[in-house]
Amino acid sequence: MLDLLKNSRWLSLAALVGLGCATSLGGCATNPDQDDVSEAAEEGASTDAITQVNHTKVKRQSIGNCWLYATVSWLEALNKMATGEEADVSESYLTFWHWFDQIANGASGTEVSTGGSYGVAAELINRYGVMLEKDFIAAEAGTEMSSRQASALSAMNASLKDGALKDPAARRDRAKVLAELFKAWNLDETVKRNITNTFGTSVTRTIDKSYTTRKTPTTMKIQRARDFAAKLKDVKTGEWKTATLQDAIGSKGFSSWSARTGAFAWQEVDFPSDAKSRRAFFKRVQRALHDGQPVIISWFVDFNALSSSATFSVEEIAKRGGPGRQGGHMTVLHDYEITNVPGFGTLKAGESATADQLQAALADEAQLSFLRIKNSWGSFRPDRWNDAVIPGYHDLTAGYLNGPVKKCSEKDGVTDPTNCFDHTPLWDVTLPAGY
Repeated sequence: MLDLLKNSRWLSLAALVGLGCATSLGGCATNPDQDDVSEAAEEGASTDAITQVNHTKVKRQSIGNCWLYATVSWLEALNKMATGEEADVSESYLTFWHWFDQIANGASGTEVSTGGSYGVAAELINRYGVMLEKDFIAAEAGTEMSSRQASALSAMNASLKDGALKDPAARRDRAKVLAELFKAWNLDETVKRNITNTFGTSVTRTIDKSYTTRKTPTTMKIQRARDFAAKLKDVKTGEWKTATLQDAIGSKGFSSWSARTGAFAWQEVDFPSDAKSRRAFFKRVQRALHDGQPVIISWFVDFNALSSSATFSVEEIAKRGGPGRQGGHMTVLHDYEITNVPGFGTLKAGESATADQLQAALADEAQLSFLRIKNSWGSFRPDRWNDAVIPGYHDLTAGYLNGPVKKCSEKDGVTDPTNCFDHTPLWDVTLPAGY
């Protein structure tokens, strides 16, 4: 087959670094039994050759911001398609601004929320642009996992609980919030100067509205979405265009439930409930993958569904005696496997397919076996899964995605199997315009 290495869901995490436990309410799931973040750079990223979806290297989250890792993986792939080069865009930079916005706008309590969605990520990029990791935290350029994110989260939570930001009035002081973030992230003086020169010491400017009066993003190492190249397809003409990230994210709709505006704007699409609509939904996903598009997927994790072969299935849940630790997750699609393809039978993931085979795979009677995702739980993990086809990638079986599975509440921080309800693990995907 392919040689491919909703409304907005709000993904958050009860971040227990030692355990990696996700909440049963839809946490941004880190890997089960997460190790301490001090081992961040010890495991190398996947170097497997990738065609079709031209992904960048696998990274590994250390806090509950999978939605930013997925969005960055998406934009890195679009950029790689346009430039042929692999950009290491900083998830930490966007995390920095996500925390600033929620604290300065009165949305935080005594702890920073690490949760968000594709729509939130798109608006952060609109307002603050993107930075390469080497320009934001040079020491973490090229590393698989950021230890600075975890230490910054602890520092900011301490500031909110008992420190400089413990009072609501202090949190409304934008200059003070920015200063605390600089301190928590331990940023270099040059980086702090670039940020304040661009946005102001009290963040009175944003890069989308105030750019014309400032120095160029190239000088400041902060790139606007409109200056970041992306390869996009014009579905009306069938032609590919070297466009920009701004074209891909478009603009926010009239309300939080509205579609994003723009001819090339990617859109979140909810997973339907009936079988016929679900087949039509998966056909849209297939078409995007056939064109090498890095489709984003939001889904529900039950860690008892995860096998040593890096596969999620309902059979594994039964094998393990019921639900395990649970939470929400956001990743990027890579490949799929499908059976009952007219004239061809089974098209296997990781194997090349002809144009005729890909067209036949869109038949109504064809049956999806699994979707393969690029994950943000790290690449080489023999202590977690030892038979992954591609290090850092996981397979989500159709049976698991369609569900239902049991979604359970927590009792004393542990999944309570006596208080559960049926739940569909696949929530939504973010598709390119026209698919």
